[in-house]
Amino acid sequence: MGTRVWLDQPMRLAGVLLPASAAAVGVVTLRVVPRSDLAVTTHAGASWAAGVADLAAGLGLLGAGLVVWLFRPGSGSGPLVVSLAGLAWLAADWVGWEGGPPVARSLAMAVEPFFLAFVVHLVLAAPGGRLRSRHRRIAVGAVYAAAAIVSVGRALFRDPFLDPWCWSNCTDNVFLASAQPDVARALDSAWILFSLAVGLLLATLAVRQMAATTATARRSMWPVLVPALLLGMAVGAHALALLRQRLESPRDPVFSSLFQVRAWAAVGLAVGVILVAVRAWRARATLARLAADLGEAPTPGSLGLALASATGDPSIGVLYPLPGSGRHVDASGTTVDLPANRSDRAVTPIVRNGREVALVVHDAATVDPEQLRMQIGAAARLAVENERLQAEVLAQLEDLRASRARVVEVGDAERRRLERNLHDGAQQRVLALSYDLRLARAGADAPGASDLAALLASAEEAAQGAIDELRELAHGIYPAVLTEAGIGPALWTLADSAPLPVELGELPEDRFPKAVERTAFVVASEAIDAAGRLESTHVALRMFRNDDRLILEVKGAGPGPFVHLADRVGALGGRFTNDASLIRAELPCV
Repeated sequence: MGTRVWLDQPMRLAGVLLPASAAAVGVVTLRVVPRSDLAVTTHAGASWAAGVADLAAGLGLLGAGLVVWLFRPGSGSGPLVVSLAGLAWLAADWVGWEGGPPVARSLAMAVEPFFLAFVVHLVLAAPGGRLRSRHRRIAVGAVYAAAAIVSVGRALFRDPFLDPWCWSNCTDNVFLASAQPDVARALDSAWILFSLAVGLLLATLAVRQMAATTATARRSMWPVLVPALLLGMAVGAHALALLRQRLESPRDPVFSSLFQVRAWAAVGLAVGVILVAVRAWRARATLARLAADLGEAPTPGSLGLALASATGDPSIGVLYPLPGSGRHVDASGTTVDLPANRSDRAVTPIVRNGREVALVVHDAATVDPEQLRMQIGAAARLAVENERLQAEVLAQLEDLRASRARVVEVGDAERRRLERNLHDGAQQRVLALSYDLRLARAGADAPGASDLAALLASAEEAAQGAIDELRELAHGIYPAVLTEAGIGPALWTLADSAPLPVELGELPEDRFPKAVERTAFVVASEAIDAAGRLESTHVALRMFRNDDRLILEVKGAGPGPFVHLADRVGALGGRFTNDASLIRAELPCV
């Protein structure tokens, strides 16, 4: 923590000094740009239109750096990079300052190549001002390294007087160590090719980001990406023009047109940076009011809605870790998996009292994690903690419901196993015994064996009674028609075998989940049995579907109690009610 504070001090000092220094440079540049009908050493000096575009680009980028510094104080190196891009743009005017101090012209000549590097850094770090991936850091570092090599090489080895393509500064280089015209020309040629590649890469990256990111990210980033696309294309076109004609002239229509495009693209980039900074400031102000909007006991899901409204990211979600389980649940208690290795989604932890209480899953390009973490204050963290506790309770209820459903499923499986055992085991053995008794009785019909025949007849009758009881017991667990034809035909079968008249009303023809059909059958069967024990005159039964619910109503079964039926229905997430005249079960059927 101490190291971070120590590193932040120079950045804060630069944030204070840079806007004032940039403003001073911008004011002086107004006096630097020459106006002459003879030798023109800058594009800004070729015409008033070029001068307006030049100053709008340079001062616009400087102003954008000031706005970012004021509205986004925690945006890392963003204000510094934007302001340095404005200084590097205006450096071309200082290079062509006829009669100006040689030191100023030489220093500006060394700074000028870094404009492209600052732009690439600015675009790849948008919108939060931080390079979010290793590949982006490598790309920006490569552009900075190339600009540094060209800058140092020109300063040490380029003698402007010996440069055949010199048009802006042909006299001054106070850093010259040894005139090496071949080295200087090689550096210039390599820089032209490198500018072509970087310009095309910048345009490609802008198109790719607009095409590959989410709709929310595109709405947030287009003010920066569209000017970056135009600027990248203009830089690449300027490099192609230099390959065609190495001597650049501000009076050439091709070069002057490309300068106008580059200048106004830079103006658009400055405006885009300002828009992104203002949007971030508004989101930060909304987040600061988050605690008041939520209150101390937010309803489940209200935190996610408030964050979505504050950040402008409708896909934002809040997940809560369940202690000791490794699971994460949403506000309703439903288990949710974290996004796995997706570059377009980010996960920001919310910490309270040193403990992670929530995870915010959001669009990586729209919401800055550091800003989100900073702006959710202590009071809002209390609201997060309250919603986390609610989500934990709901998750426990969901686990309990799932556990009850598993218990019911295990009971049903055990019933089916018992049915199979009765049918395939005991019933078959009793049938075999009955067959053997018949054979023995046939052999005992001889004269003098009347007592044995009577005994065998009695045993055969008892065996047949056992077979009938086993068959009735096996079919009473779950009738085969329930599995084969569904709950409607099963209820018709149940009514036919009931001990009292059953009036069947509306019945569904659709099939439903097996657990739902079995539960409905058990409720109907138990209700009819209860009515029979009460010696009711009849039972009225109907079943119908209402949206995502299967409703079963039985009249005449009595008041119960039917605790076991209520538990079974509740295990499926349904609702069971009964009074003196009506049993009603509502079962989810989707």
